[in-house]
Amino acid sequence: MSKDQKLRTLAANRGFRLVKSRIRTPGRKDHGKYGLRDAQTGKEAFGFSRHRLTAGADEIEAHLRGLAELGWKASLRRR
Repeated sequence: MSKDQKLRTLAANRGFRLVKSRIRTPGRKDHGKYGLRDAQTGKEAFGFSRHRLTAGADEIEAHLRGLAELGWKASLRRR
């Protein structure tokens, strides 16, 4: 499974849709960058600036895993 597929799966499990840059030329603006959109509303959630994507793959993964950790901690507090 590729890194992109892992991120897409992780994002889908958290209620997001992974957006990947379409720029294929290394060194250009947002080559290799990602963003997250809310899966239901389509609103930008993480990794977007005014005109481009800003988050790397590691940042997306850390953000999604951080959300998972917050949800896990909240579920413990509710008990």
